Amino acid sequence: MSLFDRQVIPVPLGESDDPSELILWPQWLSQQEADSLLAQSIENIPWRHDSIRMFGKLIPVPRLQNWFADHTNTSYTYSGITMGAVLFPDWMADLAQSIGKETCHPFNRALVNYYRDGSDSVDWHADDEPELGPDPIISSLSLGAERVFQLRHNITGEILSLSLPHGSLLLMGSRVQHFYQHRLAKVKALNSPRVNFTFRYMDNQKELSGQS
Repeated sequence: MSLFDRQVIPVPLGESDDPSELILWPQWLSQQEADSLLAQSIENIPWRHDSIRMFGKLIPVPRLQNWFADHTNTSYTYSGITMGAVLFPDWMADLAQSIGKETCHPFNRALVNYYRDGSDSVDWHADDEPELGPDPIISSLSLGAERVFQLRHNITGEILSLSLPHGSLLLMGSRVQHFYQHRLAKVKALNSPRVNFTFRYMDNQKELSGQS
């Protein structure tokens, strides 16, 4: 990919803050590479179907998921769900390294979501858990059905919508997780699957030593 194959999208933060940015590579993978990786992911990832407790009831999460890392002495918790890490298979470790090289940011964790059809979704949230550090940088690789990714500013409520094609890569830059939430809404009459990798970085030394 050349620099001309990426789109840099400024995003406003606070009134006195310089803007951050989203960087989108619409065709980071070729059609053949993306097709192969989608099939491999659906077939080989040990998918979890978790539930969250709401109003005293267990509600199935509307997607399948799992958490991967460069070692297994780690976990990830959100909305009361704790996932112990699955060790990166070689192909996923290579993918994390390639994305790190492209974006100039290291990644050693990945939350992988499988949206089986348009009825699967993820609601408004930010990837700002303390274990991700003071300023999480997130890379999102999309495979399968092209769907609309939305970001909503925490103060103004302004919504930015991006269509993420099969094989696209999106980098959410500095402070985006502090000022925005994001979601993938349900889509009616969509029967095609989508797999999404959100690569993150966690400090292994701090985590293993129990420091915050």
